[in-house]
Amino acid sequence: MVERSRVKRGGESGWRRGSGVIGLLLAVAMLSVGAMLFFTDEPSSPVIDPNPPRPSAQGTVDSAPLANGDQPAPPMLPPETLSLGPLGVTAPILNATVLNGVLTPPLDVTQVGKWVDGARLESDSGTVLIAGHVNMSGQGNGALFNLARIRPGEFVHTSDEQGAVTTWRVTNVVERPKADGVEESVLDGPEGPRRLAVVTCGGDLEYINGIGDYEDNVYLYADHVN
Repeated sequence: MVERSRVKRGGESGWRRGSGVIGLLLAVAMLSVGAMLFFTDEPSSPVIDPNPPRPSAQGTVDSAPLANGDQPAPPMLPPETLSLGPLGVTAPILNATVLNGVLTPPLDVTQVGKWVDGARLESDSGTVLIAGHVNMSGQGNGALFNLARIRPGEFVHTSDEQGAVTTWRVTNVVERPKADGVEESVLDGPEGPRRLAVVTCGGDLEYINGIGDYEDNVYLYADHVN
């Protein structure tokens, strides 16, 4: 018999269920035609917050050019670093590893992974796709735990392997049910306009036979402004 339960916003009932609590494992399954982005979970520590924030009701920001005075001075960053300035968070960017056709971010939740088949950090076109764990057993909340708190119009930054910093203006932050499938544009790769997509898990935590899975994905989209 399949037993289902759900951890709702603001509550922790059921968070200590079975032998462990479920954190986030991000996976991108590469198919021969197209691609799908899946987010699943693995056991994690009972001290982890089961309720990552949700995006507030907000519109989108267009990608019109900005005057230099309208954007913050880029921070000094080590090479290959993601800076979420509104959150006060920086995270080293590693290449997301591919094993048996599955792309996963680093196990260290303070790090994030860049899809190696996406646009390069220094590219003039295409989508840079970055993904990270929302939390992990024994580690607590990840670098992207509060991703949904960032608002359109705010700025984030990345640095490439040479240390050159790119400023990105956030255009949208959305949460979508996994059941609706992936937002396919995050997999545009090196084609199309230059932009950044950062993805992690969110929503309610549902348990099936003691195994937990977040029901939604959180997507942050940003356009480069320098």
